[in-house]
Amino acid sequence: MSDTSACILDNLAEPTAKSATSAPYETCPFDAADLAKHGIDVSKCVWTEILPKNLRGLLLTHVSSLKSNKSFVPTIHNTEASLAQQLLGEDEGPTSRVHLRVGLGVYSFEWEGSQMHVVHQRRGPIVGTSCGPAAWDNVVLLCEGQGGKEATNSLLNVLISEEEKTKGSEFTIFRWNVKYGYWNRVARKTARSLDSVVLPSETKDKLVNDLDNFLTPATYKFYVEHGIPYKRSFLFYGEPGAGKTSLIQALAGKYRRNLCIMQPTSDPKFTDDALADAIKDAPPRSIIVLEDVDALFDKQRQANTKLSITFSGLLNALDGIANPDGQLFILTTNFRDNLDAALIRNGRVDLHVQFTHASSDQVKTLFAQFYPSAPEGKADEFEGAVSKLLGDRKVNMAGLQHFFVTHRMCTPEEAIAGVQSILDDLNEKQGEKARTEEEGKEGKGKDAKGKDGKGTDGKGKKGGKAKGGKGGSGGKAAGGGTVNVFINTGAAAPAEDGGCEDEDDDEDDEEE
Repeated sequence: MSDTSACILDNLAEPTAKSATSAPYETCPFDAADLAKHGIDVSKCVWTEILPKNLRGLLLTHVSSLKSNKSFVPTIHNTEASLAQQLLGEDEGPTSRVHLRVGLGVYSFEWEGSQMHVVHQRRGPIVGTSCGPAAWDNVVLLCEGQGGKEATNSLLNVLISEEEKTKGSEFTIFRWNVKYGYWNRVARKTARSLDSVVLPSETKDKLVNDLDNFLTPATYKFYVEHGIPYKRSFLFYGEPGAGKTSLIQALAGKYRRNLCIMQPTSDPKFTDDALADAIKDAPPRSIIVLEDVDALFDKQRQANTKLSITFSGLLNALDGIANPDGQLFILTTNFRDNLDAALIRNGRVDLHVQFTHASSDQVKTLFAQFYPSAPEGKADEFEGAVSKLLGDRKVNMAGLQHFFVTHRMCTPEEAIAGVQSILDDLNEKQGEKARTEEEGKEGKGKDAKGKDGKGTDGKGKKGGKAKGGKGGSGGKAAGGGTVNVFINTGAAAPAEDGGCEDEDDDEDDEEE
């Protein structure tokens, strides 16, 4: 035993006659005397304190599968499997919403011939925090014998690899945890087939051929020989509800890729460094998605929201020389014209993929998918009815899918006869949009009046009288200028987590 180890053990074995402010094992993450009660001689072990929150969750999930466990903590969440069982009537008993995760204690198991021990302990008293009462707990992995460091490294690498591995019919969705700086697995979804995404054949074929050509050894060799970063970036742009998200999910399934989603507008702590780290640390074989990129900066490179990242930071993150090889990037936007040219130039974006309103072929294909047993010619009849009804107006794929979902109990003939509901839905959405724009104009008018009138007499101190009478209700700003309204329809949703984060969320996600 080394002198250092002896000093540590002697220090830990002393009776705790010290003051409360002096911890008995400040140089070690565990109490050796306590572990000795479990038959563990720490002088023969190497130990690793598991600090990364996601890695701690993976290790505890692995330990949870041991049959000898006696200490557990219940977690409650729903799963796709139990929900499907309920809906299909396949499970008449209790659903598997409660999962038992390993609790505090000392656990032993073998790994590749090495004896491993996991210590899950609570250290220190319960203290008050901004999130309420909390206690600090830590996880330590110990390995006995020679080669303990290598065995520990092997176990942790296998746990991470298994987590990031995609199955043939599934893909894993990750979101960047800004607070702790890691990719958090939020879901594992069943992949949809590429054929189920109804797009113009030329659009789909162009994208698939590009990816098939890129993901080859010959292409990788070409990139390396010419000193070109081996990555591929795409811009999905066009009409909302046209299938951008559906295509991304189908690509993740086809190419067995993880889906890593970033929303820099969701957290003010999302800085330039955080963005660069997120891209650099993304799991291997990933599609990194930057949603609603037009919501970040306008064409003058001014932030559209309260961002902590800069335009140059965004460019540097996308160009980062430390980014791993083989990653795929997808930027999405409804408004390509609002993007700065530097962001979508060649080299940063390799292929632009446009999404439009539903074409006549898409209308017929979607009908055939929802009514595969319909008599021949019914798809053409449906497309003709929709085209005649809408005239020059257009409907997106989301609107058509909504129609088929609401008419799922109808026969093909009844669906064709009920196309009027497509137009009714369009008119309703158009009315909602008009009301929103009108409310925006009224709000702008009130703001202009408040700034120029400084009260209710309609007289501006700088701009003279406001048109429309004393109250300034004529819709003109002081001085006769028209009040302009800009509604940013591409802005991202506010962050869901407005307060404290549950420390157990990521560990719960690891339960299968």
